[in-house]
Amino acid sequence: MKLFNFNKVLCLSPHPDDVEYSMLGTILKHNDTQFELLQLAQGGDCDPSTDKERLQEVLNVWKKSKCKNININFTTHKFIKELTEDKWVNKIEKYLENIDAIFLPNECDSHFEHRFISGFGPALIRNKNISLIQYYTPSTQDEWNPNLYIDIEPFYKSKIESLNEFKSQNHRYYFRKDVLRAFHSDFQCSKKGVHYIEKYKILNLFN
Repeated sequence: MKLFNFNKVLCLSPHPDDVEYSMLGTILKHNDTQFELLQLAQGGDCDPSTDKERLQEVLNVWKKSKCKNININFTTHKFIKELTEDKWVNKIEKYLENIDAIFLPNECDSHFEHRFISGFGPALIRNKNISLIQYYTPSTQDEWNPNLYIDIEPFYKSKIESLNEFKSQNHRYYFRKDVLRAFHSDFQCSKKGVHYIEKYKILNLFN
């Protein structure tokens, strides 16, 4: 199955676990679309767990998931703050060849580095017919309104088991089972029989 008939998609992950937490089910489901994961940094500013070992956790998650349609790219940067916005945009542009869509965090996120990366979107597609789609994170605020809900129920168990490979993060509240269930739930979707979802907001769609 392809996602919106996309052949190749670029997913921007500010920190290890952002794309996995937000998109792993979608990627597993749409196994005829190739996903390029660009891991921008080794962790967050002021986060004591930030280290290159977290990059190995990213690899462990995807290995555990047995996903075949993901290609993982790491930058050499430990922190997002190491580059200015224009330098980040120039770096990311090198990964845009044959890309149909970019997935990135949203501007209504309480994490300042997520908001920073979200702002790259318009610059990255300024002269390209590339679709731009935001993903939902555990730090997304209520004012953000998704308009795309992807049913990942057949892949939910595999996703949760794979996320356990983030050993350095498992003590955090958003890895609790009840929080994970809440993150993947939506009342209106549940009324329609869709119980486990990943949420997105389409900003531009070329199809």
